[in-house]
Amino acid sequence: MRHILFRKLREVFQHLDEPPRLGIGFGGLRHLVELLKRERLEYVKFAADGGVEHLVGVFLVWENPFRFAFAHAFKIKDKRSGMVVPFYLNYAQRELLGEFERMRREGKPIRLVLLKARQWGGSTLVQLYMAWMQLFVKEGWNSLIVAQTKDTARRIKAMYSKVLQFFPVNVFRRGELRFSPLEHSVADSIITDRHGLPIRSNVTTVSSYENYESTRGSDIAMVHFSEVAFWRQTPQKSADNLIRAVTSGIAEGEPCTMEVMESTANGKSGYFYDEYQEAKASHSARKALFIPFFHIENDMLSFASDEETLAFARQLADNRHNDVAGEKTSEPGSYLWSLWEKGATLEHIKWYVERRKSFHSHGQMASEAPSDDIECFTFSGQLLIDAEKIAKMEMADKRHPVFRGDMEWFDDNDVRLERSETGPLKIWDMPECGVWHERDMVVVDVGGKTENSDYCVVTVIDRSQAPVKDMEIYNPKGDGLHVVARWRGHIRYDRLARKAVDIARWYDNAIVVFESNTFDKKKSEAQEHAPDECHAESVLDEVRGAYANLYMRSQDKTDDLRERPVSKVGFHTNRSTKQRMVDQFTKFFEDELIHDPDEEFYKELAIYERRSDGSYGNIPGYNNHDDIVMTDMIGCLVHDELMAAEPVAVVQKPPKLRFNNPAF
Repeated sequence: MRHILFRKLREVFQHLDEPPRLGIGFGGLRHLVELLKRERLEYVKFAADGGVEHLVGVFLVWENPFRFAFAHAFKIKDKRSGMVVPFYLNYAQRELLGEFERMRREGKPIRLVLLKARQWGGSTLVQLYMAWMQLFVKEGWNSLIVAQTKDTARRIKAMYSKVLQFFPVNVFRRGELRFSPLEHSVADSIITDRHGLPIRSNVTTVSSYENYESTRGSDIAMVHFSEVAFWRQTPQKSADNLIRAVTSGIAEGEPCTMEVMESTANGKSGYFYDEYQEAKASHSARKALFIPFFHIENDMLSFASDEETLAFARQLADNRHNDVAGEKTSEPGSYLWSLWEKGATLEHIKWYVERRKSFHSHGQMASEAPSDDIECFTFSGQLLIDAEKIAKMEMADKRHPVFRGDMEWFDDNDVRLERSETGPLKIWDMPECGVWHERDMVVVDVGGKTENSDYCVVTVIDRSQAPVKDMEIYNPKGDGLHVVARWRGHIRYDRLARKAVDIARWYDNAIVVFESNTFDKKKSEAQEHAPDECHAESVLDEVRGAYANLYMRSQDKTDDLRERPVSKVGFHTNRSTKQRMVDQFTKFFEDELIHDPDEEFYKELAIYERRSDGSYGNIPGYNNHDDIVMTDMIGCLVHDELMAAEPVAVVQKPPKLRFNNPAF
């Protein structure tokens, strides 16, 4: 019997990455037999048929070694062959399993955000680890599966059903196992034998994002949220609300409870993106895990000989400083070398080179096989500007401000700057006064005064380097518009107008462009309107009386057709001007004619999309905004209108600067 059992265990353990020693110590035969003798002596008496299988079953139940259970007791359908095969863990699955077991063995609740790339069985392991918990570890440990639709959740549960269908009959000595409805429920199931008698007191529930109210009040210990990044947010539903409602019923800090949120990437926005970033920064109770393509065993190509391996390695090393790709379907040598430095094997890099030939851009390949979580999020979603271009411009133009804090203007032509690490005003270039009129332009996008409203943004743009023909005062070979300062915060409308004018005065009486939709209190075609929190219709009229250099738009519509068109203060955003703004900004950005050093600008641009209905805006999600992008877009369009007007040179004494911080 000893020899037979050894052979049986060795057959199972040979597929594991760390086979246990069979003889002494934890998990060995001697330990198992002593356990049997101590607990249930009758189990040592074996029948001629099924004795070894039964001993293995007892070993599974009493010792619950997860990898042994996966290899011996769990069967899954192989996607390539279609055959039912033992569940042997691949490398990526072992990495995920290691995170689960680390938390469990430390007596901590299992909380994880899993960012997936391609198909490597991440969802399969999450579900079958929960199955192992219910079958071998815990009683009364109910689980929940939530996906975008209930059909998707049922497909995930089907993997569990397949395990029960082929589960060894001698483990529980109750014959074939199956899921049976709990009290005739469609969503709730329990594990029973073929006669409908319960095997374990654990309930498995399936639900959907579209109908999650049914899960309220459920006694849940483990939950699997699937493809969270693709849960569509509506005014009535959000991933944040659903997950908070479900997890509120899970005991806080209870060991072996599970909350696993997994998804492939869907752009740099949304609840899943925010939660992953929080977990990655250790600002969350959850642990972040990303599996790069070079941890996936299928993403490898073998070499035919040692000579081929050596030649490939030599080529990789020789081209490690080459930053230029030979073809659109290839990568520069420096990028391939970076894969090696990140931990990719030569076999993985060879696969990447061959696979890259099927794609015409790095972004397409990166979304298919990302090497890190930055690539994974960056090259996904539908953006207005190509993600590669955004990354290139951010690397070239982003820099720290020379000053951050706030400013105050006094009637005696005196400016005070107060430094603060979190202040709303950032300055990258101080004003150069007395050179020429309208060198600088101040663009104002109006938000709200509450923390939950959009931001108010005042952006200062230096136009002196813009390439303009037939104008000696401008540089005809300039490199474009430059953002030199920005104020961003929440403030009342009248105070925002005063703040914008103060900044414009400081920047040599710059022209001020108010985005006037909110001030006009009209619902435009761009669906932008003023909130009811304050009356702002007269603010621009007051500004017009106090500051002369304001952008004026032509108002063609009048009450009387005999009247001449009138001019109104500010830039009005509607369907027509919005499209022109987007087109002009796209041209400027792609031609590298606008340079913004603010990291917040690139965060907003990375989530700015063209929607399916033809409109533009930021991807909906927590703390997502497009206010900074709007000021840059308006600036590009208004700059084109102002280019035709020749600037007037002025001489003006620059205002005194007074700092409350002598170290500035």
